[in-house]
Amino acid sequence: MSISRRELLRSLLHTTGSLAVGGSVLGALPAGRAGARLLAQVPPPAPETLSIAGTREPSVPNVEMEPYRIDFPPAAIEDLHRRIDATRWPEMPFETGWESGTNDAVLRELVAYWRNDYDWFAVQERLNQRTHLRGPIEGEQLHCVVYEGEGADAPGRFPLLLLHGWPGSFHEFDAAAPRLAAGQGGAPGFDLVVPSLPGFAFSEAPRERGMNPTRIAERLHLLMGELGFERYGVQGGDWGSIIATQMARLHPEALVGLHLNFVASAPAPPDGVEPSAEEVAYRAARARFQGAETGYSSIQGTRPQSLAYAQNDSPVGLLAWILEKYWAWSDHGDDLWETFSRDDILTTVMLYWLPGRVLSSARIYYETSNPIPGTAIGGRVEVPTGYARFPAEPWGPPREVVERTYNLVHYSEPERGGHFPALERTMAWAEDVARFFGGLRA
Repeated sequence: MSISRRELLRSLLHTTGSLAVGGSVLGALPAGRAGARLLAQVPPPAPETLSIAGTREPSVPNVEMEPYRIDFPPAAIEDLHRRIDATRWPEMPFETGWESGTNDAVLRELVAYWRNDYDWFAVQERLNQRTHLRGPIEGEQLHCVVYEGEGADAPGRFPLLLLHGWPGSFHEFDAAAPRLAAGQGGAPGFDLVVPSLPGFAFSEAPRERGMNPTRIAERLHLLMGELGFERYGVQGGDWGSIIATQMARLHPEALVGLHLNFVASAPAPPDGVEPSAEEVAYRAARARFQGAETGYSSIQGTRPQSLAYAQNDSPVGLLAWILEKYWAWSDHGDDLWETFSRDDILTTVMLYWLPGRVLSSARIYYETSNPIPGTAIGGRVEVPTGYARFPAEPWGPPREVVERTYNLVHYSEPERGGHFPALERTMAWAEDVARFFGGLRA
């Protein structure tokens, strides 16, 4: 008698909590700080345990994706605090606000909070309440968080893959994912898979050149197959949107639908068609943004390694680099903390700092700017696509532009929100995602 991967995954979902609490530590994985344990494996399944990778082979364990828990020791935080205390702050002889980079006053206040009030171990404990899995995909360890939706036996049910970008992480969906799993508007919830992209957080740093969006798309499709999902939906913003688009091009037969809150491509109108006033305004705004706000992309797309030495050594330097993006790309007033919580920003930074993923995450820009020949694909996307155009998203072209690349069947314009809508406007984002995929499911 065989068991499906999905049935075994459901079994893991119901047992991971007890395993993570009660399991012994079998070994340690490399962390950013010497001696820091990144993740501790729970004991391997008994020989009779059924495989997540297929049917049972008697007396031969064959589990690929295994439960994990986050487990950094106090020494990792002591080292962080030592480095914060030793920060050599640049001289600021006059007030510059945000116009030439990170606001010094805002950064200093946040660093003081980080040093004295932010409690990583409370965050770590809370994150470990989720179901974390990690295992080899194409020979490199890939991490994901999985959620089982309510109403699991509802007809037409399918899972959703939620994809972050840079400087995001799986934590970006920590508030929104449970809402989708619980169901919106009386509809059944979705099973959710929230991976860390290769080279981010607890996914292994790629061991060779070429981990661009097309290759990541293939790896994530393999992950979904490993978890037993042959048909699924994908949602993405930032790099997640670009990767999701490549998944739709590579495996349209597997994707039920594609939902985006970021669109990178903005093809010109066909010959003989004049752009609308809205498109003209968007292109002008995008050009201004590109000139003033995308120096980070040029650096990470050409010389990410040079910058990484400084950021991997200085937590304040890393925070300054990332914090400015949350200011520049989000929908907020004068006070950034009316939109984000300090803990959310700091937890995001910690997921780069503690596992030492500064360089490996930034390399996605380099690999995209310098693709290995034959690894970049384009073309129109015929998978049914939904698009939520949040007003403060810098990469938010109007509907007519998006329709030139995508089979757009759902379009919305939320009243507020920017580049990080799952954090900024959690309810609005979750409702739009559920509405789109719920319509496809119906």
